[in-house]
Amino acid sequence: MDWREAEKVRIRILVDNYIDVFEPSTDLVKRVTPGQAKKPLLAGHGYSLFIEAEGEEGYHNILVDASHSPDLLLHNLEALEIDPNSVETFFLTHGHVDHFGGLEGFLKARGGGIEVHTHPAAFLPKLVVTPRGKVGPWQLPKDDLEALGAQFVTNKEPKVVNHYFLLSGEVPRVTPFEKPWPAARVIRRDGQEVLDSFEDEQSLVIKVKDQGLVVVAGCSHPGIINMVKHAQELGKDRVSAVIGGFHLGVVTGDVMEGTILHLKELEADLVVPCHCTGFRATSRMSQVLGPTFAVNCVGSIVQLGTVSP
Repeated sequence: MDWREAEKVRIRILVDNYIDVFEPSTDLVKRVTPGQAKKPLLAGHGYSLFIEAEGEEGYHNILVDASHSPDLLLHNLEALEIDPNSVETFFLTHGHVDHFGGLEGFLKARGGGIEVHTHPAAFLPKLVVTPRGKVGPWQLPKDDLEALGAQFVTNKEPKVVNHYFLLSGEVPRVTPFEKPWPAARVIRRDGQEVLDSFEDEQSLVIKVKDQGLVVVAGCSHPGIINMVKHAQELGKDRVSAVIGGFHLGVVTGDVMEGTILHLKELEADLVVPCHCTGFRATSRMSQVLGPTFAVNCVGSIVQLGTVSP
């Protein structure tokens, strides 16, 4: 597996649930200040990141997820002056609509073919059972997206894309406290509706020279600690940063506390909870993790490695 170190990494938060134009910048996280973007940025339930990396293999980038809405994604791309045609490849972390909902609009705006990397189970219909009834099912519209230029590439095992970006493949479940989300369902190919184990959800991992591993998650349905441990097995290095939705808003207090304790024990340089982490868990992380914690805001840039001022 020819996985190269990156010397510089920039992770731009394109879509997330939260925005605060007055949140101060830090050494590792630069904020968009009022008037800096071409037009005001928008937040909404969904998730999308634009990741750039540089090293001995030159410059490469990847778009991770496409949020729930094409309007939201395209608005923020324009506001941040990122041309959809500049995106080299796309990675879908898992098959939930708040991660693929904007992909059709992105492909239309791009007007050209692009590789879309994901797990084969991401194409299965998925739904959520709530006290008020079922939400969904929704399904990644493979044929429609291919007609717009999506070139699907599926993987179950770890795979390197564009030299620097490792797609983790399926995540082993090793922690005793991270359990499947009981409300999530998937409709199997035989038509049976079963508990969703989220075999399709992968992380993206980057090796940053002299710093360690950057673990990027979508919703962390397999458990963010499981995902981090899997990344460590693949990368054989310390974890420098963990960024993503941790899906802790629906878990019990002991699971939340156990997750935060394990994140603290990593002694990472940066932990950025996003999207579906939940208010309680995010607030608790800000207390426990101290300066390692950074609140996520739309438009923010996480800068790692040798970064110019």
